[in-house]
Amino acid sequence: MGLNSSRSVEIYISNNTQKITLKNPRIYLYSGHSLKFPQPLVFPGSSSSWKFMNNSSFWGCNGVLAFEAESFTLAIYFSNPIDYNRFPMEMGLELSLDRVHRGHLEAAYDRLVTISRASSKGNFMFPFVILKESQKQAQLSTGLVKVTATVSRGQNAVVRVQVEDQSNSGSEDRTETLFQARMSKSENLPVLWELMDSPRTTRIA
Repeated sequence: MGLNSSRSVEIYISNNTQKITLKNPRIYLYSGHSLKFPQPLVFPGSSSSWKFMNNSSFWGCNGVLAFEAESFTLAIYFSNPIDYNRFPMEMGLELSLDRVHRGHLEAAYDRLVTISRASSKGNFMFPFVILKESQKQAQLSTGLVKVTATVSRGQNAVVRVQVEDQSNSGSEDRTETLFQARMSKSENLPVLWELMDSPRTTRIA
């Protein structure tokens, strides 16, 4: 029995802050294309969504979506592979007070892929969290902002991300996940690395 070769990822962004505007959405797609584009500005109290789909029956849907604010940038990593018997779906978050995601998103993608394959957190540059197969929800906070993400897995995966003001104004970085992830490494992304032709970054004007 053949594999169902259609894979998509839809990401919903909810801005629940009082004063922060998310702007300049940009994407880096390792594999796939955009079906739905978000509004260029996500104001406090509003939301937007973006949908991606794979290009061929051999690859899944993989990439990074990034937003910019005055005091930080947020990167959302996603990987929805073709063969779930071999590879789990993954998503992740990365926050940067240095707004590093205004640069080349390929670097953010490579960094989050490396993180997803690591057996421990290691010494990485920015606060991050990766949701693996057995995890349902994660929170990441730094500075004055807290980001919560949930994922619904499957052929048409749905990622919901909420950006909120952090009640504790301390500068400590926090990462919390619900459900312990299995310590199995993700093998799908190295395979895609060998196959990908010309990755691209798209910015919505």
